[in-house]
Amino acid sequence: MLRKLLFFLSFFFSIGLFAQDSISFKSIRPKPKKKDSITLTSRDYKRISIFRDTTAVDTTLTLKAMYRQNPIRRDMFAYVPFQNMGQTYTSLAYDYRSVGISPDFGMRGNRFYFSQAQQIPYFYLPTPMIEFSFKSGISQGQMLQSFFSANLTPEFNLFIRYNALRSLGDYKNILSSVGSFSAGFSYYSKNKKYLAMAHYANEEVNRQENGGLLYPEQFGQGDDQFRNRARLDVALSGVNSEENLKRYFLQHQYNFLPASHREGGSEILLKHQVEYQSRNYYHSQSEMASNGVLGQSFTLKSLRDKHSLRELTNRLGAELSLPYLGKTFLYGKSYFYNYFAKGIFVDNNGNFIPHQIKNTDYGIGVQWKKNYKGFAINAQGEQMILGKLLGTEIAGDLSYTFDEKNKVIAGVNITSKMPNFNFLLYQSDYKNYNWYHLDDFSKENIQTIYGSAYTQWGNLSLDITNINNYTYFQLQPASSGEKNQSKPAQYTGNIQYLKLVGEREFRLGKWGLENTLMYQQVLQDNANVFNVPSLTTRNTLYFTTFMFKKAMFLQTGLTFKYFTNYYAYEYNPLLADFQLQTQEKIGNYSVTDFFLNAKVRTMRIFFTVEHLEALLGKYNYYAAPNQPYRDWKVRLGIIWYFFK
Repeated sequence: MLRKLLFFLSFFFSIGLFAQDSISFKSIRPKPKKKDSITLTSRDYKRISIFRDTTAVDTTLTLKAMYRQNPIRRDMFAYVPFQNMGQTYTSLAYDYRSVGISPDFGMRGNRFYFSQAQQIPYFYLPTPMIEFSFKSGISQGQMLQSFFSANLTPEFNLFIRYNALRSLGDYKNILSSVGSFSAGFSYYSKNKKYLAMAHYANEEVNRQENGGLLYPEQFGQGDDQFRNRARLDVALSGVNSEENLKRYFLQHQYNFLPASHREGGSEILLKHQVEYQSRNYYHSQSEMASNGVLGQSFTLKSLRDKHSLRELTNRLGAELSLPYLGKTFLYGKSYFYNYFAKGIFVDNNGNFIPHQIKNTDYGIGVQWKKNYKGFAINAQGEQMILGKLLGTEIAGDLSYTFDEKNKVIAGVNITSKMPNFNFLLYQSDYKNYNWYHLDDFSKENIQTIYGSAYTQWGNLSLDITNINNYTYFQLQPASSGEKNQSKPAQYTGNIQYLKLVGEREFRLGKWGLENTLMYQQVLQDNANVFNVPSLTTRNTLYFTTFMFKKAMFLQTGLTFKYFTNYYAYEYNPLLADFQLQTQEKIGNYSVTDFFLNAKVRTMRIFFTVEHLEALLGKYNYYAAPNQPYRDWKVRLGIIWYFFK
């Protein structure tokens, strides 16, 4: 991994230097007239989604930039990280505004480190751009992310990104390694009739699993001998889990109308999207755990489970755009899937368990968009009509923009889909982890209504969700000498889930106080299968100023986070997923971080002292049952952009 990292960093920077002294990357900035000058800023560098939404590259130093300074590169307010960087996160809230109609691979403990095709951005740049990001790891290690992009011509852009993470952690057997590589291009013809966006992604998570603390009292009692966290006893040793993803993606379209007939936005488009993706999950163990953490196994040594998914998705359709009718896109869809385990299996009762779920499903869909005097309407529907995993989605939203600082939106999403593949089929060398539920599990039915207000005074969002046939991993009664083991289950009743989130910032001179508050409530007939904390808050008190004749912008302060206690889901290292438990609550502790951030031109520096409360000696902070949260740490991070 280190050799690959050094190679790609050297490659990126050599390209950047070469671009400044060669004609290979021609600047596409407008040519100035004599005695005039053109000044480019980061706002001239555009990031474009596959939906053609455009945003400027952001090099400002804000609290949001600090919140996103993590391996996931997004605000993790609704999550609690495990002890080591590169491990999973506990979810404090859930988002059902966009669900999708196809089952996911599963292994939700790894999902944070894998991208989706619609999350890959494309670019339009007046000059070549390089981005470099660094953050120190836990105990030993670091995170490094590097990116290069350039427009070879005004019509053609290419990009390449390589991210790497390796962190040892403070506890035994939690070494984590995460790597991802992506490269792609976008092309928009000079006559504006043909547009193509494509990318390749190769991503991997590889880490040791220790199963959490074997004796949690060693952590809680605070004895000096256990201040060295490597001395605490853990449940598993010699266990390694790995998941990888490879994706090939192409989206392109052709406009049949010549430029002279496109007044008012009229278009007739033929659009095609194809995506092939392969995913593999491996769980290996040198020998069966002697303490019964995962139950009995068929073999005592060299245990190895493997699950794979191959997917090929095609969408082909036509879009008609008219000034008074908006954009209407009608398409057909095919979805090929092949989810498989090691081979044919017969359980202890003589029941045959298939090793594969394979088919091609076919469906149709429609999308409609219309803008009118500040209003924006988006509606879509998709129905799979032939196949095994038939799903349905109906979604829409209506928004109104008052001005640049004030906007409201309301929407609905109705989805019916089969549970994730690892709920439907799983095979393992461990006896308790073999099942097949394609024929007896029902579709999950999810209905969500939501609304949001983004104003100059603050933001407010409300989500109300009803879930039927909620699918989860349930602990079964323990056998002699074993701990409780997981089996998939469905709750056939209805779960009503309410989530209310408010954001408000107060400013007084150079001082500021940013507040985020989330309230949640669940109604489920005392079933306790869907659990979230009722209250989560994050408050940041900060001071900002310019220094050294405004050559540096400084930002410093304290961030406070707290959530009420609740029955958090327990992490299962064999499944790389979370299982329901109602024996132990976590929460009701605070985490305060001190930060000192600075910005010099296009470089942002983040210095953080994490979790100051850990210095007080009260060891009640857990990220999940038997999984302690981080002790206090000093961390350093950098994000640096290079423009020609």
